[in-house]
Amino acid sequence: MIAYTYFKCNQCGSDLDYAIGMHSLKCVSCGEVDPIEATPLDMFLAHDYKEAISAIDYFDPQAVNHELNCQNCGANFILPANVHAEECPYCDLNVVVPVALSRQLKPDGVMPFEVHQHQAEAAFKGWINGLWFAPTALKRKAVQAQPILGSYVPMWAFDAQVYSSYSGQRGDNYTTTVQVRTRVNGRMQTQTRTVVKIRWRNRSGNVHNSFDDVITMGSTSLPLKFQNFLSDWDMRKTQNYNEKFLSGFRSELYQIGLPEAFNLAKDVMLKTIQATVRGDIGGDHQIIHQINSDYRQVGFKLILAPMWVSAFNYKNKSYRYVINGQNGKAFGERPWSVYKIVGLILSIVSVAGLMYLFSNQ
Repeated sequence: MIAYTYFKCNQCGSDLDYAIGMHSLKCVSCGEVDPIEATPLDMFLAHDYKEAISAIDYFDPQAVNHELNCQNCGANFILPANVHAEECPYCDLNVVVPVALSRQLKPDGVMPFEVHQHQAEAAFKGWINGLWFAPTALKRKAVQAQPILGSYVPMWAFDAQVYSSYSGQRGDNYTTTVQVRTRVNGRMQTQTRTVVKIRWRNRSGNVHNSFDDVITMGSTSLPLKFQNFLSDWDMRKTQNYNEKFLSGFRSELYQIGLPEAFNLAKDVMLKTIQATVRGDIGGDHQIIHQINSDYRQVGFKLILAPMWVSAFNYKNKSYRYVINGQNGKAFGERPWSVYKIVGLILSIVSVAGLMYLFSNQ
């Protein structure tokens, strides 16, 4: 059986859970508090990417299930796949398995929960009530499919200096006059109109971008489309990794390896690089034909981020959602009302048609 860590109250022997917002463990029975020493993560810390991938086995990460023997009730149980912190299913003892037993890279830091469960549930209700173009019955018929679960999800944070060469085109607007035939009061007339045209020129050049803490997902338990939402964190609140912050919550091992995570980070960086290239091209319009980027001084950190995770059912389909455990923002999958969308499109077309008719009278 695998050795693990658990936290018991020195006063009464009950479980100690991490107390949200207190930076402490708190006894679930007698309320005894065990402070956690605040040790903020050095945000200038960054492991060398090239050095790390040369030392990591090709098959890292591998799926893993931990088989444990509960020191409280004596039962044997298996943690869910790729989970290293959870409760005993028989007596609710909080257990934390050392990451080093499962992964070659351990977390550098953890962002402790700041949002309580009742706040997360309220945030979900506010989110679902504010959805545009959702079916009218959604607010009444959405049923929570599973309890909301507090979970630490692994996230990668990348730094890089990126030097890019590009080729493209610059478009500058200019005005000119043209002769057009148009009907006025039932008679055809020639009119002079001013129109805007674009003058295109080839451009090429080099740009530089400096990136700090580009966040990408380290878990496959949530869809990749959640990534933009899951990059919104106050990294200054990150603490050095301490198992005490995990007590009472689930915590996942990273399932997306370092090279794959860096490719995801490149996709995020590309949007900024493209914006920088457009700025360098200048003009009123830009076309980018090619960008070649050289990524230098690449560094990374592995962070555990707090999330409340659940799902709701609507018309026999399940939709996942998450609440950011640091700021309480909600995001998730959702149904759309085809009738409302089509209605909006028809309204826009009708208004545009009327405006066209009035402008040509």
